[in-house]
Amino acid sequence: MSGLWPREPEAALIRPYSLTGGRTLPSREDLPLDARVVAVPAVEEPHVDTELREILALCVRPVTVAEAAARVDLPLGVVRILLSDLLDRGLMVVDEVGTERERPSMELMRSVLDRIREL
Repeated sequence: MSGLWPREPEAALIRPYSLTGGRTLPSREDLPLDARVVAVPAVEEPHVDTELREILALCVRPVTVAEAAARVDLPLGVVRILLSDLLDRGLMVVDEVGTERERPSMELMRSVLDRIREL
């Protein structure tokens, strides 16, 4: 991905927060940095801005909110707002299954904690 934010000096005049219409908070408070989001397959290409289209293309496979922000090279707060917009429009979903599957067991967590205490 080339990123949404151009590297040309003229682009520095445009603030990334203009992409959010000046909003500073996402519509969804339940969108932590480690939440995995994935685009919903569509029959027709959705009518969205270029920035949102690039995020949708990035999220063909589940990615975390933090990873999406890093790949599109925009501030995390801006990406959380844009992802919330896509979720509200039904163009994305939060991948709950992937998150549960990757959690370590309690036994492993206790073992790590015990080893840390030994240090």
